[in-house]
Amino acid sequence: MSKKLLIIGGGKWQVPIIKKAKELGHYVICSNLYEDSIGFKYSDVSYVVDVLDKEKNLQIAKKHNVDAILTDQSDIAVITVAYLSDQLGLKGVGNNIAHLFTNKRRMREELIVSDLHHPKFKICKTIEEANHFFTELKRPIVIKPLSNQSSRGVFKIETIKKLHQKFELTLKHSINNSILVEEYIGGIEVTVEGFKSENKHYTLAISKKEHYEKLSSVAKSLIYLDKHNEFNSKKLKTINNKLFDKLNFGITHVEYKYYNEKFYLIEAAIRGGGTKISSHIIPIVSGVNVNALLIKILLNEKDVDIKLSNKKKCVILKFFDFQAGKVSKIYGTDYMTECPFILDFDFEFKEGDIIKMPSDDRSRIGYFIAYAESKKNLMKIVHNIDEKVYLDYV
Repeated sequence: MSKKLLIIGGGKWQVPIIKKAKELGHYVICSNLYEDSIGFKYSDVSYVVDVLDKEKNLQIAKKHNVDAILTDQSDIAVITVAYLSDQLGLKGVGNNIAHLFTNKRRMREELIVSDLHHPKFKICKTIEEANHFFTELKRPIVIKPLSNQSSRGVFKIETIKKLHQKFELTLKHSINNSILVEEYIGGIEVTVEGFKSENKHYTLAISKKEHYEKLSSVAKSLIYLDKHNEFNSKKLKTINNKLFDKLNFGITHVEYKYYNEKFYLIEAAIRGGGTKISSHIIPIVSGVNVNALLIKILLNEKDVDIKLSNKKKCVILKFFDFQAGKVSKIYGTDYMTECPFILDFDFEFKEGDIIKMPSDDRSRIGYFIAYAESKKNLMKIVHNIDEKVYLDYV
């Protein structure tokens, strides 16, 4: 039977869950800040409302007498979804859990799991406090907003001069008038995707992440393999599953660092990873469609069994790294469209546009998602893309 779903957020990363809701036969109401939001195109009705505006979104939910409220791939919408669900007595994660998994300070203080480590940290309101912590620590630090997304306002700091240059910018991106200052952890960055049913948490996909050379906080690629030789995947799965003991259900996304044979928590979220990780990558790696499961759990449906695929596939999410300049011609789009092993791709520019080097996750200039039966075959596909997809400049 068709139900009414309010989806908070209507950007490109929310389009897959809107489409999934429609595919399952439901009526979709969508709210987002921008009038030209692409999610509105796929919704039954839409409203131009800031995802952070709880009361206006509550009015919309009441007007349509919705059956469930949800979001995906958007950290800033998680608290609004929880608040609305609580206010209307609908199924949700609850306000306390929503705040826990969107506030980096609470993550550091409360997500305590055996074999999981945390960087040394301090919450700072002033440059003087950050200065003092950096001077005492005597090693590189990272400064980041307490609550935000897309790596905006996140910087690695090696000198007092750079700290003074970036502090106010980080503070500007924080909605709490405070920032998190923590020791920089080297090593390998790992992302872990999962789903919590009402009985158990499942770790579904693990990636090793690489960054842009000059941007240590911005990912250039994520490669998902059944087994990574650099660290103990089984141990990581155990840690990751314990991390969500307090969560009643939902999609999960966690970033770790593996350094000196220890796993450090960078941050944890109760929504899917962006750039279609939850909608495109998790299903191809694990055989589990977490978007469909989330909708079914919210609507108290019975068909929510999680059956993991035995046919493990290798997947890469890679962001293009073209040089800056004015683009006169884009080559290779036909190959990207026709290749059966490319799940999705997009450019954040068109011919005639001037492109710049990215400064955070949101300013990256395009991506592709590809898969294969083995890492060797996957790397062949990536090599072909690198050869066939390129730009001419004015």
